Formats: sequence, C-alpha cells, structure tokens
Amino acid sequence: MKNRHLIVSYLIIFSALMCAQAAFAQHEKVFYKGNTLYEEGLYDPAIKEYSQLLAQGLESGNLYFNLGNSYFKKGELGKAILYYERAKRLIPRDGDLKSNYKFASSKIAYNVSEESSWLHGALDRFNMFTVNELTIILSCIFTSICVLLITGIFIHAIKRYAYIVLPVLIIIFMTLAVSLYNRVSALDREGVIISSHAEAKYEPVDNATTHFTLYEGMKVSVLEVKKEWVKLRRPDGKIGWIRAQEMEKI
Repeated sequence: MKNRHLIVSYLIIFSALMCAQAAFAQHEKVFYKGNTLYEEGLYDPAIKEYSQLLAQGLESGNLYFNLGNSYFKKGELGKAILYYERAKRLIPRDGDLKSNYKFASSKIAYNVSEESSWLHGALDRFNMFTVNELTIILSCIFTSICVLLITGIFIHAIKRYAYIVLPVLIIIFMTLAVSLYNRVSALDREGVIISSHAEAKYEPVDNATTHFTLYEGMKVSVLEVKKEWVKLRRPDGKIGWIRAQEMEKI
C-alpha cells in the first residue's frame, strides 16, 4: 500500500513537470513568433503575441522591452515609454533598454526636469538594482550586522574590528532601506501619459480651469483616483486632475 502511494505521488509530480514543460515551450513559441513578426515590421501582430503572454500572467523584462520597441516603431510614444518603465523594474542594468529609453524620452514634446536634492540623487544610484535584489542585499547586510554583534560580544579579537565595520554597515543598511522603501511606495503610484496631450485641471470636472498641459510619454506620480479622474503630480511638483484614460500606471 505504501509503495502504491509512493508511485502515485511520483506520477503526479512527473505529470505536473511535463505540463509545466509543455506550457513553457508554448510560451517560448509565442514569444519568438512575436520577435519574428517584429523583425518583419508587423508591429500590431507582434504586440498581439506579446500581449497574449501578459494575459496569461507572464511577465519579464525582455517581454516588456519588446513591447516598448513595438509601440515605439508604431509611433505610440506613451505606450513605448510605459513598457520601457516596466522593463526597467525587472532589468534595470540592460544596456539596450537604457539606450532605447533615453532616445524615446528625448522625443517627448515638452518635458520637465524633476525636483531633485542631493539625497534624491544618492538614492537614485540604487535604481540599478531591482526591488528583489535590494531585498536580498539588505538581508545579507542585516545578517552580517547580527553576526558581528554576537561574535563581538564573545570574541574579544573581533570586537575591535566590529567597532569600525558596524557603523559603515549600518549606514549602508539605512541608505538601502530608504531606497527600497521609496521604490516599493512608488510601485503603484507611477504612471505615464499615453494620450497625445492631457489638460490638467484644477478640479475633477470638465469645465474646470486648465492648470497645465501634459504630453505623451511624460512620467507622473498618481496621488488620488476619483471615478474617471486621476489627481497627479508632474515631475516639477505641479498638481492637477486629468481623465483616467489619458494615463496608465506603470
């Protein structure tokens, strides 16, 4: 009886692995089909293939990158930058992505520089890491701090070095923790203008006075959502309301 249960368990695991392998092969086939269509200049069909993978719950930096390229070739700058931004969250150090993102951003009709400070600039340096990578690095540093504290208590020879190393590790840990907090906080608060332009109003009503104009591809911060209206902040700090369909969250 015990052997029978063991055999059944093995069969279930084997079947699950075979199904997973078949699904992976199918997803890979769709991805490469999208790549082929893109190379042939058939951007709409390529987008359809890539979007099919997203609809199945799959996501990757390369998938978002290819979608961004397809939309850029179609002339849809907002959608291109949107998918480049999504790709940056997963493959932030990719050279091709950096180049394409920079080139696409230069095509924005009118862009504004972000209000910055020395602290903001320092934290931006950690954007080369993904959220998962930052979490792992923080865990390693925290473990190192704990080990140094414990060994420093019981081993006198290590205690002397702990006084030097611990402050450095704590400063690095706190800086990374702030960077991670900012990144996680922004995950659902960043968006990109996808319409050719959007008139930001003082109030969420059609006949309200226009405060400023946003252009396709601009990155914004989402502050509040009220039915079909979105309250957002422009990089230079200006705040206004636009129609929800004129923007898409990253």
